[in-house]
Amino acid sequence: MDLQFPSTAAAGTDGGPLPLHERHFDLGDRRVRVLLGHDCLDEVAGMLTGLDADRFVFVTDDTVQGVVASKLAGAVEQSAPVLLLSHPPGEEHKNLATLSRFIDLALDFKVSRRSVVVAVGGGIPGNVAGLLAGLLFRGVRLVHVPTTVIAACDSVISAKQAVNTPHAKNTVGLYHPPEMILVDLGVVAMGSPRDLRSGTCETVKNALAIDPEQIPALRRLLRPQADYTAAELGEIFDLSLAVKSRLLLQDPHEKDSGVLLEYGHTVGHALELASAAGNSGVRPVKHGEAVALGMAAAADVAHRLGLLDADAVAVHEELIGRAGVCRCLTAGLDPDTVMHHIGFDNKRGYQPHPSSEVSMVLLSALGVPLNPDRRYLTPVPRAEVRAVVEDLLRRGAECGAPAGGWSEESGIHG
Repeated sequence: MDLQFPSTAAAGTDGGPLPLHERHFDLGDRRVRVLLGHDCLDEVAGMLTGLDADRFVFVTDDTVQGVVASKLAGAVEQSAPVLLLSHPPGEEHKNLATLSRFIDLALDFKVSRRSVVVAVGGGIPGNVAGLLAGLLFRGVRLVHVPTTVIAACDSVISAKQAVNTPHAKNTVGLYHPPEMILVDLGVVAMGSPRDLRSGTCETVKNALAIDPEQIPALRRLLRPQADYTAAELGEIFDLSLAVKSRLLLQDPHEKDSGVLLEYGHTVGHALELASAAGNSGVRPVKHGEAVALGMAAAADVAHRLGLLDADAVAVHEELIGRAGVCRCLTAGLDPDTVMHHIGFDNKRGYQPHPSSEVSMVLLSALGVPLNPDRRYLTPVPRAEVRAVVEDLLRRGAECGAPAGGWSEESGIHG
């Protein structure tokens, strides 16, 4: 993530900083405050110091540390001691080794039940921080300060916290709700074009699988260049929050209706892990990109099975294209590796099925998921899934765009 730290807060009508605007969502009977602003890191620091913590443990990655986390930690340190924990960026560092090291460092720092863990960054440090907060003393307070679109719009709006194993994503974790989410849209808007494109894909997922009435708004907002303003990112955030808050109120642990949020993730997670392997020889696919391609695969599966019509498949392709995600991202991936990771998908066990089948969230129409009485999961022959994966990878290899699909700097398709 390429960020430049804002030097001053945005001015309000009285010459002072613009106020934080409050939203919220409910995880069952627990309300989580969400505060948004623009160039408001001073206000974010003020909200943290108001938590009356005896210590703060900041969790970030090495990129965000230098441009956001260290400055925010320095401001908070005036009220209580701060430990700043950082890991290298990348999905391969969202693991038990990173978590174990951070636990030891936090305990050496003498954290207590009054301490607060603050996640600053994207979804990876957010998940590591969430699991750290959930494990310390069986749960200390957690605050998210997301710096990417995908973290703000998706991963932090949840009680789910997990890390990866070599087999699959998010296989070791727990449920631990955040105390508060603080979003500086000015920081989020400074992400690279690729980060911003990836970040919009979970919002696309929500519209395709759950609330197709949002599709006109996404047609208006999305563009492959990803040159979004902070105000536009605020609109995208509100679209995501509207869908997720409705599901989380009914299903705070995301084990029933919340499984719909896994649309595109069966193949998507596998693509993400396969590309992140050190010997893959390809550029790692970001989470949102992987989910977008996983949705294309899910739509293809449903269409081949006669469950989803061609018009709905075309809307998938349209919105994924508007978000700026290209199949060329999969070029060079090995189908055997992708299928291996699909075999360890974290939805295994919700419904009994033989090893010759894969459980997937599939649609019969936009916003109409199949099998609501079976946690929205449809058993699909593994051979059918493999055929779709092979076709996805083949089309990626044949794509004329450069790896990555779009120029990181300009956002223009090659």
